Amino acid sequence: MDPRVRPLTFSIRRWAQSSGLTNPSPGRWITNFSLSCLVMYFLQQLRQPILPSISTMVKAAATADIRITEDGINCTFARDMDRLSFPSRNTSSLSELLLQFFEFYSQFDFHNRAISLNEGRALAKPDHSAMYIVNPLEQLLNVSKNVSLEECERLRIEVRNAAWILESEVENSSLSKHERQEQSWGLLNLFKHPEKSVIRPNMFFKPRMVEVSDLFEKSQNGATTTPLVNYKNSTVRQQVQSIKAAARSELKQLRESSTTTATATSSSTSTSKTKRSR
Repeated sequence: MDPRVRPLTFSIRRWAQSSGLTNPSPGRWITNFSLSCLVMYFLQQLRQPILPSISTMVKAAATADIRITEDGINCTFARDMDRLSFPSRNTSSLSELLLQFFEFYSQFDFHNRAISLNEGRALAKPDHSAMYIVNPLEQLLNVSKNVSLEECERLRIEVRNAAWILESEVENSSLSKHERQEQSWGLLNLFKHPEKSVIRPNMFFKPRMVEVSDLFEKSQNGATTTPLVNYKNSTVRQQVQSIKAAARSELKQLRESSTTTATATSSSTSTSKTKRSR
């Protein structure tokens, strides 16, 4: 196996852990096995592939490589990589492959395409799963069926953020050695990136950007005051302001209608009393 595969896989799994994409508990998030499949598929899709497709390995299998499980699952493929005659002409470094991995999956169409390591290409997605990775051994199954739509979107955004961080490293390569030592750099920058430098879909991490009860607060004298809230998104600020304006307008109309009703009721009551007195 190419010596770059294992460190690349380890780095991406470590990055996913620090980004909160993976979790030791089972759930709707992507697993380390699915991440490893993503790495392998990426290495198959390069202009100069580093890994062959599984079907190529199956065709090159010898008699000693035949493996059939008790359940009838065929695990036969060539164990000796030297017999594959698959020399890779790819000379990219690990750092270059890491950046290419993030760029590749930031543009991958998870919505319509399924990943097949056996064929070494993308297939039409057979169902509506958020992410579809064909099980290499049982090809009718999806190893990432547990991944939710929100977590798939998180993955897409996190790989895009990681690509931006690594691309900024290339842009900062002209800085002096002293300036580079004063800030995070390289792979460590992915594990300790500042929270403000990435874009996250707040709808997936917070129930609300601001509580409704915070929009209108009562002061000690009973008057309604507007709290000072710092909105990071100008669109959200405009939406909140329009909601406030609409609420004030409705409250004003309610007060006017209640005043009118009270006045009309009072007039009718006084008129009836006058008639009775007569």
